[in-house]
Amino acid sequence: MVLEWWERYRRIILLTAAVLFVGCSYWLYQRDQSLKTDELPLHSPAYAASDFETKELTDDTEAAQPAKPVKATREKDKDKEQLPPPLYVDVKGQVKNPGLYQFEPGTRVANAIEKAGGALPDADLVQINLAAPLTDGAALVIPAKGATAPVSASIGLVQSAASVSTTGASTVINLNTATAEELMSLPGIGEARAKAIVDYRSKQGPFRSADDLKQIEGIGEKMFARIKDRLVVK
Repeated sequence: MVLEWWERYRRIILLTAAVLFVGCSYWLYQRDQSLKTDELPLHSPAYAASDFETKELTDDTEAAQPAKPVKATREKDKDKEQLPPPLYVDVKGQVKNPGLYQFEPGTRVANAIEKAGGALPDADLVQINLAAPLTDGAALVIPAKGATAPVSASIGLVQSAASVSTTGASTVINLNTATAEELMSLPGIGEARAKAIVDYRSKQGPFRSADDLKQIEGIGEKMFARIKDRLVVK
């Protein structure tokens, strides 16, 4: 009887068993996945936690710091506003690196010579007052040995930008006998132009008048007008 029953319901029994097997397998799989998900750590990624902790630390630090007194801050800003401006001086003549230099207020002539690379071997420092203070907008000319030093150089005076040169306003320059260093004491005459004047005089002969100076390249009407009152031809 059992065999007859088996033969009759075998397909149904096998199909039912297969369905149950598949269903149980799927259920077990879903349960395992659910358990794995529950076991995952419930915290933010490392980079997110780091950013959050950094922000909290910064906020705590700022909160812990005492507020800066408004009065002290204003006084500090006021002190900055009252700082004197720097000095700009044209250092030239017998120095290793002539040029325009920036100095702090109270700087002396000796410091200016040092910043320009130091004096050349033929520089005549005896004529210079190394302790004289610098003045903004001045030209400091270091004379050579045997040359006539500018009046201001001998007493250590460095004049302001109003006169530009380190010579006094009444000092005149003889175009036919002046050295390059003396010519450089004229407003706007640097080392290159002074050398051009000396070369012109050597090739063309003595200047017949101060107007002949305009024949030199780089010396136009405006520059000549600035220096003509200090030029003589003898």
